[in-house]
Amino acid sequence: MNPERFRLLAAVIAAHPEGQVIGRTRLQKTVKLLQRLDLPTDYDYMLHFYGPYSEGLQAEVGLLELLGLVEESEQHAQDGRPYYVITSKPGAELEDIKAKFGHAVQMMVETDRVVLEIAATYDAFRESGMTHEQALAAVRHKKAAKCKNRNDDKALDLLKTLNLPSS
Repeated sequence: MNPERFRLLAAVIAAHPEGQVIGRTRLQKTVKLLQRLDLPTDYDYMLHFYGPYSEGLQAEVGLLELLGLVEESEQHAQDGRPYYVITSKPGAELEDIKAKFGHAVQMMVETDRVVLEIAATYDAFRESGMTHEQALAAVRHKKAAKCKNRNDDKALDLLKTLNLPSS
């Protein structure tokens, strides 16, 4: 385990526009893909309902809150469903993280949450050793309805732009 990874996690949150991540799922997928881009963290991920999920990452958000580096607040969508906003506090920034990963973070922020979820799931399948064809079939099976409107193609485009395997 990297004992400094909680500081890196705080810096990733701070690297988001206004230091805010809208949704736990978005944070999970962003960190997973950044880890693949050499963010020096070692979160273990497993495939979950929304794709790759790390219990360790979620636990460290709580640690960051205790340390006063972030605040997590529950919000409610128009339909009443809860979601979480994670906001960095002063002191969470690390210039090295923003310089090295800021562009990738911005690209993921600008990506629809479903497309980001599909991209991270496809990448997890590829990382497990599947070929492009196998990973694409697996993601289309797991995320069937979410792959409509070319979301799977958009996910592959995101991965290509991030220089991660997408074909």
